[in-house]
Amino acid sequence: MGDPISDNSIGIFVLAQRQRRYADNVALPLGVRDISDVCEHHTHYLPRWLLDDVVFALDDIWLDSFNKKSKR
Repeated sequence: MGDPISDNSIGIFVLAQRQRRYADNVALPLGVRDISDVCEHHTHYLPRWLLDDVVFALDDIWLDSFNKKSKR
């Protein structure tokens, strides 16, 4: 466990990721709506613009990893 703000931001990402859409077995990036849906039901500690930046950065990392694994 890290600090509460980091844990919360990662938790928001994980919950948003559960809504991820796929097209032809390709993972699509998360959108603002995915994050908004989670934030409607869960507390977040960062300003929304910063939370979006954090979630999109985590999503970029996840997508890179997913795409590398799916090419094998």
